[in-house]
Formats: sequence, structure tokens, C-alpha cells
Amino acid sequence: MRVPRRALTVTGGIAAALACASLATAAAAAPTVISRGHVDVVGVEVEGGAFQVHVHDEAGGAEHAPADVVLEALPGAAYTVPGGSCHAFLGSAGDTVHRLPQVQDADLLWAGLSAHIDAGVLENDTFTLSLDGVSGPGDFSVYQDGLCATDTRLFDSGDGIDASDTTELDAHSHLHANWAFTEPGTYTVSFTVSGSLADGTPLPSVTEDYTFSVLP
Repeated sequence: MRVPRRALTVTGGIAAALACASLATAAAAAPTVISRGHVDVVGVEVEGGAFQVHVHDEAGGAEHAPADVVLEALPGAAYTVPGGSCHAFLGSAGDTVHRLPQVQDADLLWAGLSAHIDAGVLENDTFTLSLDGVSGPGDFSVYQDGLCATDTRLFDSGDGIDASDTTELDAHSHLHANWAFTEPGTYTVSFTVSGSLADGTPLPSVTEDYTFSVLP
């Protein structure tokens, strides 16, 4: 039996609509890749009595959910480990690691931490940021420049993740550091934000996973 022309048209229209919907879904699911510019990897606010955590892209003036972003370390992030004990946590002298530097380099991602929380909202106007997990081909660390980098580590998965991988941040803070990866590849890094309101009431902790793509 011949199918009426109108039925063919409707069926074709449905197929086209489904195809468009599928493409739109795929496009919506594609992560935003950020490889250059000033980015606050962990940006923290308090809204409605709860922590809100996002990735703040200064260049685009946009805020993203951490799950929607891939943070990329370009080949220019290759860094030779200096001699001496102060950088031994990165590897042996002469090893190549991958480091997003504390000092801005226009050709690389400038990764930071920030908080924009009004004074008097949090107990002691501080909160804690903890490294909870790292999955990837190598070790991950965040450290600041100083007399000895070993003493300025904020987080380091290379010696195991424990209570030392927690730092206290001011409610209106903004800092930059070196973000180092010992091997190229894809890393998933988990951070947890926790703290209490000024009256001592604990806020629900928020844990977010961040994806870093470290290019060889």
C-alpha cells in the first residue's frame, strides 16, 4: 500500500526535529575548554544560606559550574624541576613537570582561588578549602612561591591526601599559586568547601570535581 504523501512529510519532519534535538543536546553537553587567561578555579560565594561554588572566567566575565569546564594546561606549561630539597615534592632535579604558574603568563591559564562573601556572614569571616581526591596519571600540587616551596604547599597529593591538604581562606580572598602536575594526561581533582555561619551554624559542605587536561 502506498503511504500518503502527507504522512511522509510529517514523519520526515519528526525525524528532522529529533535530529536537531539530538544535536542541540550534544552541543549543550560539550564542556567549555579554558586554556588561557585569568580563571578563579574555585570561586566561592554564600547565597540563601548555602555555599555556591563556581569557576569564574575573568576573560569572558562568565561563571561556570565546575562540571561544565575543562581547564587546560598547554604544552608551554612544561617546567624543569630545580635542584635542591625545596622542590623535591615535584620530582627529581631536571625532571619535566607541568605547571600553571603563580605569576601571570599571557600564553597560559592563570589559575587562582577566590571568595566574595560579605563580612559578618561566616564565623571568623573564614572558610576551609580541602583537597579530597585526585584521579590522574600523576601527582597534583598547589604551592606558592617562597623561600622554600615545600613550606608553601597548599595541597599535595604526592604524599597522600590528609588533613594537611586543607587551607583556611578569608571570606573575601583572592590568591594565585602554582598548579603542578607531574605527568601529562587528564586529571579529576575534588575540592570541598566547608564552614559555618557567624552564629556557629554549620553550612552544608560542597564538593566539586574539576577536570584538568594537561597536554604533553
